Amino acid sequence: MSIKSDIIALLLTDESIMIAAPMSDEMKKQVLKLEMKRLEELVPFINEGMEEAFEEEDAIVVILDNTVKNERIENSYDEQDSSFTLRTESGQIIGETIMDEEELEELRNDPNVFFLSDNFVTYSNLSKPGEKQFFVMSSTKSSFFTDTNPESLVSSLTVAIPSTETDHYIKDCFDLPHDEPIGTMIIGYTE
Repeated sequence: MSIKSDIIALLLTDESIMIAAPMSDEMKKQVLKLEMKRLEELVPFINEGMEEAFEEEDAIVVILDNTVKNERIENSYDEQDSSFTLRTESGQIIGETIMDEEELEELRNDPNVFFLSDNFVTYSNLSKPGEKQFFVMSSTKSSFFTDTNPESLVSSLTVAIPSTETDHYIKDCFDLPHDEPIGTMIIGYTE
């Protein structure tokens, strides 16, 4: 067996993982194209995690049933395994995902905080007029979504969280609906 098939077999022992499959060159090309398109948005979206995953030797796509272990992903945000931030060109974080309910409650009373969603806040007092802003998605580890520890099989491994269009593209590749609690991840690894 190859390392790729070992990783896939290990991942599939997790009941929340519906699919773990090698990424074809065509799929990688389409994913990169979709992620690059996000750089042209009004507030550009930079998927650092995807860049890091594709710098590895090979890649696997993972599709999760989020109803099975939704709690694990919420806990992973608490442990800061993954980060989605809004940053300025000077690197200042002016927005972030917050999962802690107590912290969110405190922030709701702060006049300098603006909620873009239930869990994403921006800090208006930290941004400087005229400075460019970027959404940035960092990479994460497999512990973000599984206890199987595929890192133990390889010398390095990075998990990327796709942006919405990429998530939809991956679901289309596997004939999966867009509106069900199904998540996608891309694992880049080097033997």
